[in-house]
Amino acid sequence: MIKKIFSLILLVAGGICFCQSSDFLKGESLFKENKVEEAVPFLKNAISQGGNPKAYNYLALAYHKLGMHEESLEVCSDGMKVSGTDKKVLAFNAGNVCFDMGDYYTAERWYSLAIAANRIYAPPVLNRANTELKQKKFLAALEDYKLYLDLSPNDRQKPEIEQIIALLEGWKKGEDDRLAEEQRLKDEEARILAEQKRIEAEEARISAEAERASKEKEAKELDAALQQQLNEKFAEQAALLEAQREELRKLIEEQKAVQEAQRAEAEKRAEEAAKREAESAMRAAEAAKKAEEDAARRRKLLEDVAASLQNSGSSNMNAGAEGTIDYGYETELE
Repeated sequence: MIKKIFSLILLVAGGICFCQSSDFLKGESLFKENKVEEAVPFLKNAISQGGNPKAYNYLALAYHKLGMHEESLEVCSDGMKVSGTDKKVLAFNAGNVCFDMGDYYTAERWYSLAIAANRIYAPPVLNRANTELKQKKFLAALEDYKLYLDLSPNDRQKPEIEQIIALLEGWKKGEDDRLAEEQRLKDEEARILAEQKRIEAEEARISAEAERASKEKEAKELDAALQQQLNEKFAEQAALLEAQREELRKLIEEQKAVQEAQRAEAEKRAEEAAKREAESAMRAAEAAKKAEEDAARRRKLLEDVAASLQNSGSSNMNAGAEGTIDYGYETELE
């Protein structure tokens, strides 16, 4: 009796495996015959019955070809949680779906997952570079294009990719030059500001000296007045006191002349500093305008070149890598 039960269990299990294999093979065959819509039910059955893990890849691609992007992404996400599935291909195909939807940020994340699953898997590296270019992440795109050529040095579109790399490196050099010029202008502005502060300090010192001289003058005048009173009592010292007052007047005039010369010199330096600051601002504006025009021309050229590499049609699962990578569905899935 027990042997019969085990035999029945094995028979039932064998029947289930046969159905699973049959559904997957049928769906795979229909997909390869480009009967995508007919393949969907068989691939869904294979997944629901725990069949061949490759069914996730085929079903995701089938939904993508049918324009059912949300369904395709859901299958890819589910497949990433299942043991035995090809995670790098599922993530790569999910990135292609997001790219076709124009969601470049999410596409970049999926391509990064595919790269993490297999560091030498070249297609997601190229497609991630394309998404970064779309998002104007030029430095990241430059690194990924270089990495792609390292992984796939014999790519048919290597000259075009090298042209993009050259353009991005030109942009990078222009950006470095612009930042260097900005830093130079900031340093020059700092020097001008320091000079202005020095002039202000000098003016403050001159003012303090003038105030001190004024107080000294007042004190001396007070002393002279007191001395005048004393002179009334001491007539014999009148001539001496008069000479002292004359000398004091000369000293005051000399001090005034010195102060006037110092004030004129300070005003001249202030005018020169203002003139230099105005010239610096004019040069900064001209440099910024030129940098903006150069950057605009480069961005336009980059977008034109990237557009020539991009073909996001549903029949090609490489989103932006058409003609650049020659991977058929069977090759990627296998």
